Amino acid sequence: VAPLKVVGDAPGRRGTEVTFLASPETFKNIEYDFATLEHRLRELAFLNSGVNIILSDMRHAVEKREEMHYSGGVEEFVKYLDRNKKAIVPAPIMVRAEANGIGVEAALWWNDSYHENVLCFTNNIPQRDGGTHLAGFRGALTRQVNGYAEANAKKEKIALTGDDCREGL
Repeated sequence: VAPLKVVGDAPGRRGTEVTFLASPETFKNIEYDFATLEHRLRELAFLNSGVNIILSDMRHAVEKREEMHYSGGVEEFVKYLDRNKKAIVPAPIMVRAEANGIGVEAALWWNDSYHENVLCFTNNIPQRDGGTHLAGFRGALTRQVNGYAEANAKKEKIALTGDDCREGL
């Protein structure tokens, strides 16, 4: 590890290049899994719209390389996640808001599956269990869908459960 230093101008180039090798003194079993790194870096490329991320594996005679650049952000992310499913609505529903310097962005897209697939991130960090972010989102979604159903139902009163609202999301 060394302090950062200026190495000079790079005409026509911008950005930051990071190369890493784990220290064998610190880590005993070092095995990089390209698919795991690719999955995480792809998430970051979607979450940081417009950033270009290149993953290169130079351990073998033939370099394995994956370049990830997504200008569509979380909307493009949800399309990527649902690429093998049949969408129920033509495009993701986008929700963006900011209050007190805190921004929130969500892309909702229902498909014909019976499963819910909701991913939560805080400052690019996956929240695997969702926490209060997910609980609040689920409650708000259920209230909004039921409010819409109540206002637009023909005659019968409809009471959808949270599971009903999130099926295929």
